[in-house]
Formats: sequence, C-alpha cells, structure tokens
Amino acid sequence: MELLLDAVFLVNGDGTLVYVSPACEPILGYSPQELMGRSMIDYVAKEDRERTIEESKLVMGGRPRIGFENRYIHKDGHYIHIMWSARWSDAHGLRIGVARDISAKKRAEALQRATYSISEAAHDAADIRSLCKAVHDTLATLFPIDAIVVATCDTDLKAWDKAYQYRDSAEVPLLDWTQAERLSTEATNARESLWRLIGAMPGGGVADAPVPVRAEPFSPGDNVEAARHALAVLPMHTARRAVGTLMIYGPVRALQAEAAQRLLAFVCDQTALAIERKQLIDDLYEAARFDELTGLPNRRTFGEFASEAVRRAQRTNGKLALLFADIDGFKGVNDSLGHAAGDLLLKEIGQRMKAGVTDCGFVARHSGDEFVAIVQDVEIVERIDFAVTRLREEIERAVSVNDANLTVRVSVGVAVFPEDGESMSELIRVADQRMYANKSARKSGGASFLEQWV
Repeated sequence: MELLLDAVFLVNGDGTLVYVSPACEPILGYSPQELMGRSMIDYVAKEDRERTIEESKLVMGGRPRIGFENRYIHKDGHYIHIMWSARWSDAHGLRIGVARDISAKKRAEALQRATYSISEAAHDAADIRSLCKAVHDTLATLFPIDAIVVATCDTDLKAWDKAYQYRDSAEVPLLDWTQAERLSTEATNARESLWRLIGAMPGGGVADAPVPVRAEPFSPGDNVEAARHALAVLPMHTARRAVGTLMIYGPVRALQAEAAQRLLAFVCDQTALAIERKQLIDDLYEAARFDELTGLPNRRTFGEFASEAVRRAQRTNGKLALLFADIDGFKGVNDSLGHAAGDLLLKEIGQRMKAGVTDCGFVARHSGDEFVAIVQDVEIVERIDFAVTRLREEIERAVSVNDANLTVRVSVGVAVFPEDGESMSELIRVADQRMYANKSARKSGGASFLEQWV
C-alpha cells in the first residue's frame, strides 16, 4: 500500500486521520506524521466542506462510493483537486479512502470554463460591474481569493475607476485607492505584473478608520513564508490599448504557484477583451441614444420617452406639457465667434435647461440649437406659463465663452396634453408652431408660450 502513487487515508468515525500513506506528501505537501491525529475536514477547501461531510455520512452509512471530487488546501496554500474511492469498514470502525490527484485535469477544464464563462458574461452582463462579478466567480473556483479589485482606466484622461471590489472579510488588509491607482499605473506602463506582500501596519490607524497597509515588493520566485498573504497587480491590455488592472489578494503560495500564474495571465487576457468589448457596446449604445456634444438624450431617445409619457397620461387621465425651445440668432454666434464657441454655448444652455427641468421632467437636444422637454408635474403644468418664464430667465443669464460674456435669447413654445393633442407627434407640432409664434411676438413685447401661431 505504501508504494501506491494514490494516497490512502484511514479516518475514524469522528473524522480524525489515523493513518496516511506516504503518497500524500507529493499530493498535499504534508508528511503523514503532520496529518495523523488531525481532523481531515480542516484540510478541505471551506466551500467544499459541507458536501464533503454529507459524502462522508453516506460512506459511513454503508454505501461504497467511487468518483467523489473535492478540493483540498495544499501546504503551500493552493487548491488540490482530489477524486475519491471510499468505503466503510464496520470491523475496524474506519473509513478507507483512496485519493487521486486530478489537479492537472481540473486546470485544463478550468481554462475551458473560464473562456466560456467570461465570454458569456461579456455578452450577457448588464454593465462592467456585472462582468467583473462573473470574472470573480470564475477565479474563485480556481484558487483561494481573499479579495479582488478590478480597476478600469481611460488612457486619454489617465483616470482610474474602481469597477469592482470584493473582500472575504473586514480583516483582509486592502490598499487604499490612492495606493491601488499608483500601482495600477506602474503595472500598466511597464506592461508587467507587480507583486506585493501584504500586511496590516502594527498599531496603525484610529478607530473606524481604514487600517494602514504595508506592501513589500517581492518576486513570484522568492522563498516566502507560507503564512504570508500577497497582492498581484496584473495589467490588462488588448491589441488596441490598456484596459485596466486585475488586483488579486490571496495566500502567497497560492499566487506563487506556476499553474495559478498561468491561469491568471489567461484570465487577464480574456477579461481585457471582454471589458473592451463591453465598453465598446456601451459606447455604441451611448452614441445611439445620447447627443455627443451636450450629453443630453437625443431626438430618438426623447421620442421614446415622450411617447411612453403620453401613454401613461392617457391611462391615468393625467396632464403633461411639452416644451420646444430655440436659441435666437445662434447662427450669428457661430459666424462671429466660431463653431467652437457655439458648441460651448449649446452645452451650457443644455445644462441650464436640464437643471431647470430635471426634478419634474426630461430634457433632450432635438437638433441644432433646438431643445425639447417633457414636464410631468401636474402642479407645474397648471401654471406652465409662469414656470417657463422662470426657466427662460435662467437660460438667458450671460454665458461666459472664451473670456467673453454672451447674452442669448430663447424662444419657447408649449403644448399641453390632452388639450393640445393626444399624441406625441401632435404635441410636438403644436409646440413647434407656438415656438415660432413666440419668437415673432417677442419682437413686439412678448407673448404667452401657449399662444397659437397664425
């Protein structure tokens, strides 16, 4: 039995190891003497303990079992995948188990699953955070993780964003965000992984404040005490650009393992492609639904929102108002100060209109120098002339453009549901007509925003 390559374990009814064959040391890193007398379940990965206990009960109940798989923690800290054959001996009061190391097979399967799961997440995830959560779930099946942080970067702005963060418990020491940004920048610029031994500073920090963290550089090949915990900062690049970093906190030996490093490199590549793809999809969605200059919803998005608002008002016998606004003499601004100044003016007017309507409605850029809004607050709709007068006064405050103060005029037309129309297209037509009426009438002293154009 002691010549077998598979390890043999004899476990009593209390779960204590009473005999372990020499083959356990090449598999788990522990000598038989280190294991005998200890509880077997203490060496099982914590996520697998409950089902391992249930399996043990079946075996002890007299059911011989073949092919049960679970994970053990190697002496160095990484996972070892074991397949068991086991039976119970009533005569000896012992559970006899034969353990075969199937880690190489599991690593190959893990690579395949990682490819599928990350690709699937890139397709299905609603946002970058959901994608990062799927990446975390995938990695957690490959080796122990104390914490994980995914940071994405904008290479043009040199800005970092914390897309995702998880830690197993509050006791896990995490770098503060300033340190994480600095290391992420360093790793991204060098296109090389950074490795740090992590530990809480003794006696550092005050009550309810983050505990200062000590981060010591080391190399994956260094001989480090197995009890230490480490951080790997892994840059994520695609062929086009830097995408961000994947920061993994875990037992140092688990991260040092060559298999873990290969898996991390592979997952980093896949994650970078998935994040880039997700960002591209988000950018395309943004471009299709929002105006690039002002950041406001575009005409298409407004049409969808307004149509739904009208349907909702029809169902509830409610009221709403549609505003159509146009900047008077905008062409003159472009002609005299240039299109760049005109763009700045449009952005400022759009933000002022949004600020004035956001609490009670929805604003969009319709086209050129025209803006539209839906007001859904019934009380405001009842006194819409007064409300629009206040809004226009705010919009017409002087605008600073290229060290010059510009004062613009805005013509506004208003249509009210259901009095002026029962569809979005009718309301826009009426509001557009009244905007032109308002533009004409203001030359002779102003007019109501509800005055019909004739």
